[in-house]
Amino acid sequence: MFQIALYGKGGIGKSTMSANISVALSYMGDRVMQIGCDPKHDSTRLLLGGVPQRTIMDYVRETQSDQRELDDIVKVGTNGILCAEAGGPKPGIGCAGRGILTALDTLKKLGAKGLDVDVRLYDVLGDVVCGGFAVPLRNENADGVALVTSGEFMSIYAANNIMKGLRNFDTGKPRFIGIIFNSRGGDNERDVVERFAAATGTSIIAEIPRDQLFSEAEGQGHTVRELFPDSEIAHRFDDLALYIKGISKGVNSCVYPHPLDDDQFTDLIAGREIRAAKHVEMADMGHSSCQSCRRTSINDTRVMQSCAACGAVNAICRINDVGILLHGPESCLYFMNAPVYSRISDLYGKKAVRGILTNRVRCTMMDDAVSVFGGVEYLEWGLKSMLDEGFRKVVVVTTCMPGIIGDDCERVVENVKKLYDGAEILLIPTDGDIAGEYNDGYIAAATCLANLMDVSIKPEKGYVNLIDTTFFDVHTERNMSELNRLLSSFDLKVNCRFLDATTLDSVKGFCRASVDIMLNNTANNRDIYEPIRKRTGREPMSIPLPTGLYECREWMTVIGDMMGKDPSRQIREMERTYSDFIAEHSKQISGKRIIIVNKLNYDIDWLIDILMDLGAELVRIGAEFSARKERAEVASRHLEMITQDYDSEQLRRDLAELGPDLIIANVNSPHGDLPFARLGRIGVGLQPSLDYVEYVENILRLPNDEGWKKGSLK
Repeated sequence: MFQIALYGKGGIGKSTMSANISVALSYMGDRVMQIGCDPKHDSTRLLLGGVPQRTIMDYVRETQSDQRELDDIVKVGTNGILCAEAGGPKPGIGCAGRGILTALDTLKKLGAKGLDVDVRLYDVLGDVVCGGFAVPLRNENADGVALVTSGEFMSIYAANNIMKGLRNFDTGKPRFIGIIFNSRGGDNERDVVERFAAATGTSIIAEIPRDQLFSEAEGQGHTVRELFPDSEIAHRFDDLALYIKGISKGVNSCVYPHPLDDDQFTDLIAGREIRAAKHVEMADMGHSSCQSCRRTSINDTRVMQSCAACGAVNAICRINDVGILLHGPESCLYFMNAPVYSRISDLYGKKAVRGILTNRVRCTMMDDAVSVFGGVEYLEWGLKSMLDEGFRKVVVVTTCMPGIIGDDCERVVENVKKLYDGAEILLIPTDGDIAGEYNDGYIAAATCLANLMDVSIKPEKGYVNLIDTTFFDVHTERNMSELNRLLSSFDLKVNCRFLDATTLDSVKGFCRASVDIMLNNTANNRDIYEPIRKRTGREPMSIPLPTGLYECREWMTVIGDMMGKDPSRQIREMERTYSDFIAEHSKQISGKRIIIVNKLNYDIDWLIDILMDLGAELVRIGAEFSARKERAEVASRHLEMITQDYDSEQLRRDLAELGPDLIIANVNSPHGDLPFARLGRIGVGLQPSLDYVEYVENILRLPNDEGWKKGSLK
């Protein structure tokens, strides 16, 4: 079977050309199938007596997958020609390119590849050279490609773009058949097309002049080749069909086109001599793969690990009285939701958090058909379902699909709000990864929430807001108890936890607190506070919640001054506890050569402080941060000791040259038999730092090798 794709600008006459070529080939004895790939779905009309056939996309939308039959979408036309029309969405809704993908995939699934045909002809709209309309250019769909064009500017422009698209699907052999010149009868029209063909290294394989016979034949719902077989026009289509048959049999040859760049195209249209090309736009097509090319996403780094929609969903999940509607496929819901609830369930089992575990995330269940026809109806259904279920506060988060096809989500949200009195619906248009990676989505959610804060509320002494992206430091009952003890000693109460286990009303009343305190001074926490600063003009407390003696002493002094409380007694008690601990444990740590690798931008000053007080030799403190975060600068009182932009290669050198006794890291894996201590979020106050030292001591006491591996079963 020989497959040919005819491309051309909309309205240039490619459907007329395609139908006449199909008829000519069929009269030469070929079994032909013509597939229209244009939302206008008029490609096969002249092969079916002027009657438009049901499109594949209409069929997909109206028929369950298990009830679909090939005969329902493939009709027999003139001289036994098999006809199919892809169709597409309504104007202004959905993605027509995706419709082409779905239509061809449907034909394949229903067995169209097994039809007994000699020639399959794709009639494809060429104005939009997106991935969907380029599907017929793929090697498995087209052995040859021909262009239909006139001498008009937009027609030539579309033809040049299609040549560029063809080069993107290079298969190692030429597939461009030539140019079909469908003349409009303009002045110097043939000269323009001839110059274009010469400049691109192609040729005109047929010239079809304007003729009244086209109007007469189309008025009767048939082709010129069928109704007027002895006409000059019919003979030209016969010659063109013979040329195409020659391509299929190897008598005639295809070529590699050389599309014009912008400057060359300007010369062509202006009638000037066409200059030489400045550069080649595509990479060397000789590469068999692009494995050598490192794919990038954010800030020229490697592929993002999660999308902005996932970040937004995880942020809003922390608002306890809000339902979340994910506008996208069910698979997105699963990948975003399953790990979250698995982790939460694990924490519940360990009594790490309190409360009732509920699932407040719903999905619009977009599928392949929705990506073609648009998903606004699904979004409206999803919102109404949630509101009818009892939710009165709903946040909509969009995934890639509605972003790509252009769903007008804002209009849907506004219309639904009018139908439900008192309903509060927020929209976070992350559009999957279009808005960026996980942290960008998290910040987008934080910005949406910050814009709800009531700036007219006056601050009240004794209330604080806590700021953190994870609140991992206080997710255990013990750490939460320590935090409450620390705050209550200064008569402080938590007003809002931004963002963790809070309510929308608490967020709106954010300004009630007189102090905003970060759990950690990290880049992520500074990022989510930025929209708060812009909305309210507030500034966070200069010192985050403390860990270790020195941070606790400084924090208690500052907060004591703010609240009019004297913390000297508590400070003396901590100093005494700390001093006793150092005296008791220094012999286990003193003299140990330690490398610390901090990749997650944690504040580890408490660790540096206590290890130095214990007499450890910190031979390297490396800060290895992701380039994905622009504001991931180190915040530390020990900057002079920290090696920034530390990487795995430097670590390997240090292991060989510095001879450490222990590695402490929050991401890196253990290295050989060298003792390795995991660094994580440990909580607030003095006691967590002392507990961590005891953990390090246990690591050092353990044998360097795993003895069980040397055992054997007898």
